[in-house]
Amino acid sequence: MIDPFRQQRRFPIAFTAMAAMLALMPAIGLAADFDTLPTNRPVVDRCEAQGLRTVPQTDICMKFGGFVRFDMSAVGKNWIGTNGYVVKNIAVDGYSVVPSGVVPTINAQSRSDIIEMYSEGRLHTEVRADTEYGTVRGLVEIEATDNETRTGGPFGLRHAYVQFGNWTLGKIWSTFLHQASGPSYSDPYSVVGDNSTAIRRNQIRYTQTFGREFSLAVAIEDQNYNTPPAAIVGLGPDAPIVPASATSFSVSNDKSNMPDLVAALKWDKVGTGSAQISAALHQNSYAEMLTIAGTPVPGSDDTSMGFALLAGLALDLPSGDGDKFTLLANYTEGASQYLQDDYGSSTEIVWGRCGSANCILDDIRKWSVVSSLTHYWSPRVSTSFGAGYSRTDYGAVGTALKGLPAVPAALEVASLEGFANVQWQPTARTTFMLDIHYGRIDYRGFDLDPSIAGIQDAQGAWAGTFEVTRRF
Repeated sequence: MIDPFRQQRRFPIAFTAMAAMLALMPAIGLAADFDTLPTNRPVVDRCEAQGLRTVPQTDICMKFGGFVRFDMSAVGKNWIGTNGYVVKNIAVDGYSVVPSGVVPTINAQSRSDIIEMYSEGRLHTEVRADTEYGTVRGLVEIEATDNETRTGGPFGLRHAYVQFGNWTLGKIWSTFLHQASGPSYSDPYSVVGDNSTAIRRNQIRYTQTFGREFSLAVAIEDQNYNTPPAAIVGLGPDAPIVPASATSFSVSNDKSNMPDLVAALKWDKVGTGSAQISAALHQNSYAEMLTIAGTPVPGSDDTSMGFALLAGLALDLPSGDGDKFTLLANYTEGASQYLQDDYGSSTEIVWGRCGSANCILDDIRKWSVVSSLTHYWSPRVSTSFGAGYSRTDYGAVGTALKGLPAVPAALEVASLEGFANVQWQPTARTTFMLDIHYGRIDYRGFDLDPSIAGIQDAQGAWAGTFEVTRRF
């Protein structure tokens, strides 16, 4: 149930947008894919026109592909993490606030390696055929990443899905995402606000095209995705009441009654650009668990609804082939997984004191914006630069530490990142990149260690990466 301090929920707005999109979904049926070529053409011609090979003695088209990549990075000492540098992991003089569990919990870390290297390999196989039901397609993609392991890293499944006419079933990019509006930069980073390639989920999706430029996609997606425990109010009058006999206390995900509902309306025009608006509904269901005398004892439970909104734009610029401007904006409330690379990760709610009827559930709110510009100086040399900003708010109730000295009333974290890179393609499918990033995290007055005078609440860090990619 909803905490009385937070009656002004914003999810009805998202629910209305979702309902409007659902109303546009046609009656269930199978229609030809927009990209499907006429079936009366020879199989070989149809396959080659789509960049695929013909399987002998069949009407099936097949494609193999992938890439090999090498990255070497020089990373500032306050940028914590290995082979994946995100601003949420920047430490302030070694200190950071753990995003889930009891808040505030202060963590201290330091970086041991300033220079890091790793290699990555990716393989995908696609099989496609044109039928009376439209395009029937299957795709599998796997990858392996390794830095110092002598025996090599294991393969992991990135994508595995079937397309049957207008239906897509399996693990694929979330319908919520707009990949075209994502900036261009090297692999180790996730720029603040960029969720264009953040989520791959099992789902059932229906896509309907309108003319040659517009499409509407509606999906149900697996809600059990990267769902950490709740953040818990650690101090003050809103903190949960924990019996003295309890040796442990946590608030974890409870059973969910619904998948995520996602819809996206997209516009694509060759030579002009792409735009998309998306909405998602997500159910949060949490339950307390205590350990008393060595025995797990369930406590209170409660639920709330979260939502996410997205607007993305990518424009092809007249200044030259490949030149592009991108803009991507997101807002989430109680649905942090849609902005999981910003501070707070996928932590959805802050859990407070429970009464006889309900508990304090403070939805974590996030918003972000990121933009970039890419210019090709020649067909082989290009430059990209951009910046992103985000804000994560743990709520006025959720982290209220009233009456406690040296601690502000709420945890609200701002993140900023800028980047610039140069890419050189000496031959087809081979790219060299030099990529420079600056990130800054600001806890906005939240004292990371009240016992030590003069601890700052913000920190910046530099990182640079040399990357080589060979595609095939």
